[in-house]
Amino acid sequence: MDEAFAHLEGNTQGKKSVTSPDGGWGYAVCIGVGFTFMLGFGSSNAFGILFNNFFIEQDGASGLPLVIGIYNGALSISGFLSGIALKKYSFRQVGLVGAGLFVLGDILTIFVERTYQLAFTFGVIRGAGFGVMIPVSFTAFNCYFTKKRTAMMSANQTMSSMASITFPILVTFLLSEYGFRWTLALIMAVDLHLVFAMLVMHPVEWHQIEVQGCQDKEMSHVCDVKSPKKKCINTDIFDESIIKMLPGDDNVIEIKSSSNRHESIQKSIIKVIYDNVELDLLKDPRFVSTLIGLGFAFVSDVTYLAMEPMLLFSYGYTKMQVATCVMIGAIADLIARFCLAVFTYFYTVDSKTLFFAGTCVTMLLRIALVTSDNLYFVIGITAVSGLVRCSVQVLFPLVLVTAAPDRFPAALALHILFSGFLMLMADPLIGVIYEATGSYVNCFIAMSFCCLVCVVIWTVEYIVYRKRDS
Repeated sequence: MDEAFAHLEGNTQGKKSVTSPDGGWGYAVCIGVGFTFMLGFGSSNAFGILFNNFFIEQDGASGLPLVIGIYNGALSISGFLSGIALKKYSFRQVGLVGAGLFVLGDILTIFVERTYQLAFTFGVIRGAGFGVMIPVSFTAFNCYFTKKRTAMMSANQTMSSMASITFPILVTFLLSEYGFRWTLALIMAVDLHLVFAMLVMHPVEWHQIEVQGCQDKEMSHVCDVKSPKKKCINTDIFDESIIKMLPGDDNVIEIKSSSNRHESIQKSIIKVIYDNVELDLLKDPRFVSTLIGLGFAFVSDVTYLAMEPMLLFSYGYTKMQVATCVMIGAIADLIARFCLAVFTYFYTVDSKTLFFAGTCVTMLLRIALVTSDNLYFVIGITAVSGLVRCSVQVLFPLVLVTAAPDRFPAALALHILFSGFLMLMADPLIGVIYEATGSYVNCFIAMSFCCLVCVVIWTVEYIVYRKRDS
């Protein structure tokens, strides 16, 4: 049976309904999601350490922001398209395409000799592969878990954070023992596990549990095979554990009838995108302000993670010292996530205000990092940056949902597209700044300027609407 349409072979007994397993095969899916983000984010966080000598041999560090910008742009755009594809194809069908692209990018990266080749293999192919797997992982996760969703997602986030902590040290060790090309080959071998991670993404219909009766509150997450209007989604859509989930996942699996299959296939990509992007949200000035602020804050955050190792190498640090600094930042980020989770469990916080404060501090930290090359000073700044980074990474979905509380999937789609295109433009521009000035100082000032855009726009919004509201 075509697993993309497994949901059509549903339960025909009128008195019984099905619900997500909340365990069983869901644990295998949870492990698959954990491996996806461990391998996807882990090696990306060690990018600056891994390719430092490569960029020095080529054209300095000016190519690094270009590659990172292309990587994140491809990730965002493919993540958006993957979310659309999941409405027609199964988890495994879409996921295996993503895993194949990711591993193919790894294989081709082993043989790169020029920056433009790396931009294509690592940036376009590998970035697109990871972007495709993100919606697959979280959509499958959401359909397999309801009651245990928060606990299982916390476990996955812990796995991802541990990878961010260990990968810089691991890459440093591999480079010293096996050299650049063999390290890339070993990373490719490890990333092959993503194929198995996607293979376990069975259609949830294969593992659903039959229950007697159907209470609206308890069964709101069930895919009713008899009604194509039903959605596999929990009514508590704005629970923090769900909102954290992903670029490109609207947590919805539509049940398509076979009569509409051929009509759907004939749609062009442009029409599909148009049908899934609600541009009327852009008529709301507050939403536009939130969208722009989040986008520029993300550019600063992503570019900082990639360029910090290059800055530290320019200070004359050894690879182990650089890896240690990166690891300390990741540990601080993990501690901050745990503390934020505990604090918000007992107290209610304004997500946008906390994000705004974190962005203000981040703007100052970017400048402070280039004022001294003292190792202990840099370690301190990196640790504080890791603590503050939590406010950007964890709170952005909550900020977005406050801007469009009733239309979060549409708002998220616009955020993905805007951030992707912004990274494609801004990151190469930062590379041009380095090429023109030959200094990392100006690059980090440019990252601070990205934070400043967010601060200024949100300050103006607050002043304008405070007067209107009063």
